[in-house]
Amino acid sequence: MNENRTYKVVKTNSMLAVGVYLLLSLAVLIYGFFKIDLFFANKLLLLILGLLLFTLIEYLAHRFLYHSGEDYKNEANWQYTVHGVHHAYPKDEGLLAMPIPLAILLGALFFALFYVIMGEYTYLFWPGFFFGYAAYLYIHYIIHARRPPKNWFRYLWKHHHLHHHKFDDKAYGVSSPLWDIVFGTMPPKKQQAKTDT
Repeated sequence: MNENRTYKVVKTNSMLAVGVYLLLSLAVLIYGFFKIDLFFANKLLLLILGLLLFTLIEYLAHRFLYHSGEDYKNEANWQYTVHGVHHAYPKDEGLLAMPIPLAILLGALFFALFYVIMGEYTYLFWPGFFFGYAAYLYIHYIIHARRPPKNWFRYLWKHHHLHHHKFDDKAYGVSSPLWDIVFGTMPPKKQQAKTDT
């Protein structure tokens, strides 16, 4: 990164962010469970749908907002500030999460949008959505800060490393490859099998 740039990249402690977002999600979820009169299965379904929507938003933002052309590689463009710098320095743990106040503001805006659409059901849907963000941050953190685990996270680790090191136009999903499968942005199968770094 060019140290003479006029902007400053704000670094964030990912694990602190994950803790804050989990607590917020849990508080709203507990409130929603007691406030909303629905069968338990329906409450759980709203929570899961919120989580699923987050994975879609994560994929779409990563693909179409952060990787809109080659702009994310150019330090003069905003995409570099919010995402390209992470590609330039993938091991810098402070560049894995957006600042906590900004994330909470965006979370509140999503809450307001969901409330306009679904009313009080938002108290069950939004926690799934924000929990999805916390899970995404945790997964992204372990992918970049730790060696590949010997459990099911290993696949996500390989998938994201293909995005960083071989195919920046594929493998946009960090917390799940679901939308890469749906939208045809999976890396070639032989590359998936080869990656074991």
